[in-house]
Amino acid sequence: MKIFYFLIIILWGGGLVAVYHQGHSHIEKQLISTLKDNEREVGQLLDVAIAYNESIKEQLIFNFDLYDISNPHPLISSFKNFPELNAFGLQGNETIAGHPLTANLTGIGSMQDVDAEMWSEINVLLGLNLSAPIAAKSHPFIWSYYTSQKGFILLSPSVPIEQFHFTEYNYSKPFWLIATPEENPNKETRISDLYDDAAGAGLMISVSTPVYYHDVFKGAVSLDVGLDYLNKVLHSDLSALDNDISLISDKGQVIANKAFKDLDNVDFKLDEQVVNYTLAQYSGGYYILSNLIKGKFYVAYQLSEEQLQNLVVENIYGRLVIVSMFVIILWLLVKLFDMLCKTKKLADLDGLSKLYNRMSLERLSNEAIDMAIKKDEPISVIMIDIDFFKQLNDEHGHYAGDQGIINVASVIKRSVRKIDIVGRYGGEEFVITVPNTNLETASYLAERIRTEIERSAFNGNTKVTVSIGVAECQAFALHSFQELCKKADLALYQAKENGRNKCVVYSYDMEIYNQRHS
Repeated sequence: MKIFYFLIIILWGGGLVAVYHQGHSHIEKQLISTLKDNEREVGQLLDVAIAYNESIKEQLIFNFDLYDISNPHPLISSFKNFPELNAFGLQGNETIAGHPLTANLTGIGSMQDVDAEMWSEINVLLGLNLSAPIAAKSHPFIWSYYTSQKGFILLSPSVPIEQFHFTEYNYSKPFWLIATPEENPNKETRISDLYDDAAGAGLMISVSTPVYYHDVFKGAVSLDVGLDYLNKVLHSDLSALDNDISLISDKGQVIANKAFKDLDNVDFKLDEQVVNYTLAQYSGGYYILSNLIKGKFYVAYQLSEEQLQNLVVENIYGRLVIVSMFVIILWLLVKLFDMLCKTKKLADLDGLSKLYNRMSLERLSNEAIDMAIKKDEPISVIMIDIDFFKQLNDEHGHYAGDQGIINVASVIKRSVRKIDIVGRYGGEEFVITVPNTNLETASYLAERIRTEIERSAFNGNTKVTVSIGVAECQAFALHSFQELCKKADLALYQAKENGRNKCVVYSYDMEIYNQRHS
């Protein structure tokens, strides 16, 4: 039965491993799914920014083509000098056609320093729809602006000139550098790394599109996306991971992360061997990367070993309970079956000698005799009786009598084969049914048992002897255990008559003798 318990343990362990791997796979798929959502949202945001920049660029080129020097824009008359700021431009609170401006324009120096080409470019910019909001701090895009290489900027939404105006410092910012011919000879729309906004809006990235007119670099159209909005985009269906999602650049710099905004680098290294959408292990635990977004960003999830284990266990908890309950029920069923088998075995055994009781002895012996008759094989019965057993009880007590029965039973069990059927027939009587054994072999076994019992001591130095009768089924055409026991009992009786401590084999003469003295 131990093998069944061992197999149940193996089954349980295998089931837990299978469920764990299934849960691990499910969590990985869930990570990939939410990672793709993040990638898609960031990609869509950048697509909108790129499309907007392209539309502004095309409108500017169109305005350059239409510009009439003899017809300056009405807002030109609203321009002022701000000598204390070394700047000129709009105050930021002007109106056009009765509507407040949503943008303002500032430049370096004074209006007296502005040449015709610069006024031309300013007029082109003012030709944009400046009464419609281009960006707002509550929207994904914080600022929308055009920066000219002539030293001025058009910024939306509008802010007072005292808060922000164009300076040479702006040319050192990433939004400008990524658009210049030196850094961007292919004239592509590019995305900056994370940097601190010159207008005080905090950390952000910029999407910048260079503007060329007749192959001459004029400036750059830019849209800024704030860090707070990027952090909002970085979310997961697995809420436990929200603080472990990062937007990182292709160089490994953290662009956005809810938990640590000042983090410069992730713990794992990005190289040419980066595998996307695969849960990979590194020194700090696990990470998984999205595809490269617009050639610039990855969305990355970082999980500690403990986080991953917790996510998996949380996912498989119900299945673990079901598997464990199944195993417990199976264990209980095997235990119940084991107990039933033991109970049945106990019901078949004599409580003192641990041999078969009389009922089981008769049932098993009859089955063995039937089989022997069918196979035409010999089968013998050995009947054993302890000599002077009443005297043993009277002189040494019932405990000694019990020990005598146990000792005789022990000797018999040591002497027989596994196929032999041994039982306690009565108080001090024992029967052995010996399949496939003729009279000669059975009598030899009986004599060996008698001799061993005679030599065996118990309860100190107490010894007993036994008288034994042997009968064989085939030789006398017997057909049942009861008939065979009667013949063996006659032989046993003869052994007692001959002085006890004898082994006697049944013969027909005993029948005649018995009839004469009955």
